[in-house]
Formats: sequence, structure tokens, C-alpha cells
Amino acid sequence: MTTLYGPAVAGTEFKSASYTGGSVPARFDAFLYKPVSDYNQLKLSIKLRIKMLPLPQRQIPFVLDADDKPFMTSPWTDADWRRFIRGAASQADMWNNKFWLVPPETFTDFDLSIPSSFPNQAWRPNIRCALEVDFSASEDTHRTIEVTNLNLGVLLPQNQNPGIFRSHALLYDSLDVAPWAFPYGPGPGQPARHFVIAHEIGHAIGLGHIGTILKTPLCQFAISANEAGIDSDWLTNGGRNSFYCYGHGQGIAIVGNIMGAGDAFTVENARPWVWAMNFLRGRHYEMWRAVTTDPGPGTWVKLS
Repeated sequence: MTTLYGPAVAGTEFKSASYTGGSVPARFDAFLYKPVSDYNQLKLSIKLRIKMLPLPQRQIPFVLDADDKPFMTSPWTDADWRRFIRGAASQADMWNNKFWLVPPETFTDFDLSIPSSFPNQAWRPNIRCALEVDFSASEDTHRTIEVTNLNLGVLLPQNQNPGIFRSHALLYDSLDVAPWAFPYGPGPGQPARHFVIAHEIGHAIGLGHIGTILKTPLCQFAISANEAGIDSDWLTNGGRNSFYCYGHGQGIAIVGNIMGAGDAFTVENARPWVWAMNFLRGRHYEMWRAVTTDPGPGTWVKLS
């Protein structure tokens, strides 16, 4: 049964310029919704307004990727652009039905009680985490992203130069709607699939790469090497954006994360919804517990 929700009971704009705790600078809106009927989950929606711009073909038809490698381009057709937007929306939807928040003792705003039947007890709802992305936004957008249409006729195999186009937060390519193996194809300890747009959506809502989130030693080494100007190794180059911070060589549990090079979601990826709740409530920190399996509509708690 689908739960119906009324108008938002709270809303805020989240802004952060921080790189602490595995985060990256981000901006989004967050709204809390109460169910129409009692004894159902609340819903916390993160909403992103993204302006997607099809990059027109230049007189010299090539574009540079995140590693400054040149790639030949083709003009967009209306059909190609519609197909790209559908694929982008599908990848954004991957973030839905992945996380729930179990409230702390201090979250009493929506407690329900039946003193005559359950004295000294209250029913406290859990919260379903949702993500809504508007890829057609034109005003007050959270970010603008250009998308280049790669010329498939001259695209070289993955292990040759220039190889695979490496997108970044403000530039996608037409192939990003299809999953691909990252960085050098499947193998032992390597993920089978990587969804570029889903990964970049994670950055848009404030998540750094999995190595920065978990503070893995190899990622911390890459960041330190970058800050010292000695990150010339291909694994450390780029610091926070290095392959080490993607989780390369650190086992499938790390590199396989959506904020690494795979497609797995873990509780660490739910942090933006925890940040959003703290912003909504004006609290610096509350003990919200994120889970990746549905905890049910809520729990009965004993009142002090």
C-alpha cells in the first residue's frame, strides 16, 4: 500500500562549504512530510533543482574531460537529448527506497499516544528518505550541468588513449546514462558496474568519495600527498578525487560503493538526510540512526 502525504510540515535549504567528515560543498532543499493517516512513516525528501544544458558542438568539435583528455563530439538531436534525460532521471531514482531514519529519544514532535489504552507510552514514527531531482529547472537552480554528446564513431577502446571520457560534477557525457566498469574493467575485487550520474548526484547532495567518508588510510595518504604537492602517482593524483579515494585496491566493500566505483548503497550514503534533519530542527547533532532496510512504520516508546 502506498502511503499518502499531506503538505510539508517543515522545510529548509541546506548549504555547506565543508569538506569535513567526508562531505563536499553542496546545496539542496529538504522537506518533511506527515502521512495523511496516522501510524505511518514520515517522509524526508531532498530536492535538487538541476539545469541540464546540452553542450552545442563547437567549430572544432572536441571537448576536454575531467583529466583534460580531448574527445570528439557530435551535435545533439532532440531524441538523443530526451533519451539522456530519461536515463539521468532513472539513475537519480536509484537513491530512493535505500534509506530510513530511526529517530532519537529527543524527536517527540510527531508522537501519538492513547493514554486510555497505552498509558505512559507513545508511538513514534520512523522516516523514509526520498530524493527528488528536477532536471528541467530553469530558475533558482542548485547547479548547472553541461552535457556533451560524444562522437561514438571515433571513440577509442577503454584502455587506449584517450579512452573513456571522465565526467565531473559540472560536465556529463552522453554515455553516462549507461553503467560502465570502472576504472579498467571487471576483475577480482572490482565492481561490475558503475553509474556515473548516480555517483555525481551523491556529490550534489554533499557526499565525498567513499574513501573520504570512511577516512581510509590510502585515501588520507592521497589527500596528504596532494596537499604536499607530491601526488604524481596515478593512484594518488587528485587527492580527494584520486583513485585511492574511489576505493581502488581496497576491496569490493569499499570500491563497490556508489561513491566509489560501484553501485552499492550503505548507511554512510544516508548522511545528507541526517544533515537535513539537523538543519530542519536547528540542532547541531542528534542521534539519528540510518538503516538500509525498512524498519517499519514506527515503534512504541516508553515515556519518562
